[in-house]
Amino acid sequence: MYISSLKIRNFRNFLASEFVFNKGVNTVLGENGSGKSNALYTLRLLLDDSLPRNIVKLYESDFCRNLSSWRGHWIILSVDFSELTVHEGCQTLKHLTGHMEGEGRGTLTYYFRPNLIIRKKLFESNDDFDEVKQVLDSIVIDDYEAIFTGRSTANFLSEESYKELVGDFDRNIFPNPENLNFDAYGVKIYPVHEEVSFTFVKALRDVVSDLKNHRSSPLLSLLKGLESEIDEVEAVGISALVSELNGAISSLDQIKSLSKGIQSTLHNTVGYTFSPVIDIQSSLPSGLDKLLQKLSLTVGDNYIDGYSGDLSELSLGGANLIYIALKLLEYERKQEAEKAGQFLIIEEPEAHIHTHIQKTLFEKHSTGKTQVFLSTHSTHISSVAKISEMNILGLESGEVDVFQPANGISQKESGRIERYLNATRSTLLFAKGVVLVEGDAELIIIPALVKNVLGVSLDELGISLINMESAFFEHVSKLFNTKRIRKCCAIITDSDESIVVLPDDPEDDTDYQRDCRNSQNSGQQRKAALDDLIAGNMYVKAFYAMHTFEVDFIMADNSREVIEVLSSIYSKPANITASKNKLSNSNIDIYGKEVLRLAEKVGKGWFSLLLAEKISSQVFIPPYILAAIAFACGGRLSEQVLYKMCVHRLRNPMPILEDKEKPIAFFKANRIDLSSCINEFLKVCPDDDLSLLINLLRR
Repeated sequence: MYISSLKIRNFRNFLASEFVFNKGVNTVLGENGSGKSNALYTLRLLLDDSLPRNIVKLYESDFCRNLSSWRGHWIILSVDFSELTVHEGCQTLKHLTGHMEGEGRGTLTYYFRPNLIIRKKLFESNDDFDEVKQVLDSIVIDDYEAIFTGRSTANFLSEESYKELVGDFDRNIFPNPENLNFDAYGVKIYPVHEEVSFTFVKALRDVVSDLKNHRSSPLLSLLKGLESEIDEVEAVGISALVSELNGAISSLDQIKSLSKGIQSTLHNTVGYTFSPVIDIQSSLPSGLDKLLQKLSLTVGDNYIDGYSGDLSELSLGGANLIYIALKLLEYERKQEAEKAGQFLIIEEPEAHIHTHIQKTLFEKHSTGKTQVFLSTHSTHISSVAKISEMNILGLESGEVDVFQPANGISQKESGRIERYLNATRSTLLFAKGVVLVEGDAELIIIPALVKNVLGVSLDELGISLINMESAFFEHVSKLFNTKRIRKCCAIITDSDESIVVLPDDPEDDTDYQRDCRNSQNSGQQRKAALDDLIAGNMYVKAFYAMHTFEVDFIMADNSREVIEVLSSIYSKPANITASKNKLSNSNIDIYGKEVLRLAEKVGKGWFSLLLAEKISSQVFIPPYILAAIAFACGGRLSEQVLYKMCVHRLRNPMPILEDKEKPIAFFKANRIDLSSCINEFLKVCPDDDLSLLINLLRR
């Protein structure tokens, strides 16, 4: 048995989301604050027997923040079970949650909803706007109830189903709560926590305190019940030793003297009549069950024999490893019980654990009958995870969208993509937008262009720049789709159009023209294939350099920066002058050939590094790159980011505007009104790269 899906409605930052799970290891990926912990917490609410029973009573703050008002709405959490069988461990769970069609499917649903009295009032107030509003406004959180049901068939993620079964808050229409639709809502059952084995390893933030705290230390649960495994003779002997030790400590002269001193002070303060009788006794528990709970961990060093010290002496990473080891041992002990299912949940295992251990931890628990759930923002874990076992969280305007990147992709294709997603490239799974490029030149120059011209980094824009190391984008670009990752992916590549005029008859080509023609033909074929691949996909768009990145960079009026690189390539002034004259020429067949020759001479990667050092605020970003950035941003950036860009442009030299012409005074006078400042920048600097970017975003 395993959990095949999790549906969340109106809980915290989830408005209506579905997770799809498989057997084995499942990875929940997402940026900080995207809701990974909230997703795992829903599983705990449904299945974790270590949580207090009253935890199912939620609070106002647990409702989705995107609801205009929480009053009257329901929080609904639901898991689907697959492969429910009739073996002994599964019988109860199958009876409570199993669907009647006999396919081994079951559904467990948790509702946090208004009580029957409130639901009746809403139904009786149907169509009366004022009366419905009065009922809703009167609701307090104590008017809510928490229930579990089995076998629910309703899809509460559907707006139509939600309005029918919970209520239409726009039209003020609510269902009759006495017309029970057991098929849709399910049959009320008791919690099923006892039917499954559930181990939760929380995010490792203050592990030393947790290990020292007897209530939160995982050592405590491992010690519970251990006394029953100890030989009775040994147990009696240990209890006798403890009793003897208590007596020896209590009878020490120093202890007796202190006890008498306290008693004497009390007598002198309140008199004999009102003062209690005081004694100091050693109270180590003699019962073996309680005595074992007093045990604590000490740690040593692999390199120093015989030394064992306090946990506080251990590195944070070492403490984290001990904590995980204890939790995994707890999980292994639970495996011995005959349960319907076994679930291991590990929250952000990457905290303070180096990459080798991250990968080992992941791989060690990727097999067997246990279903594992990992939440992470570690690129090292995501790089070894299978995309078919991933759920990716995307955060937009405070609401979470959940993506399954392998949805509809064949296993063979998934394998190809997984092999490609190393620790560097897997950053695309966490980004708000992605730009795929074909080589080192774009990978090196584009971040420098964005930082120096726009004043922000690609990271600040939430864009992941990925070097494909070729012009073959079809595999990775398939991840971005309405069915998979619903984020914008821009592809930047070359058209390789010839920089020289080609004869009508290819037979008349010179050797150089033949090379140019071959590159052009290949470029046209690649472009046609890529355009066909992404046709109709609103999340993927290709942006083409007319020729190559280096040639189009100069075409954008950036020859000065390339000329400044010459002194790093040549030592002889004559060579520098000759190359400078060609780069300054207005004919593309001259400057284009020269810049390609320079890149070939020192290597494209090294040439790009040299050129990146010369990028300043006065460089022009090639239009196709600017358009790709706008697309990858999803067509929007916050006013705060755009304002920061405007200020950067005004504080630094601009290629088409003198300092005296800049609207600096307007910005100083209106610094609170960001929108007005941005519009003023557009008016005064209409041809600046930033203005072009803003206009692209506003289309």
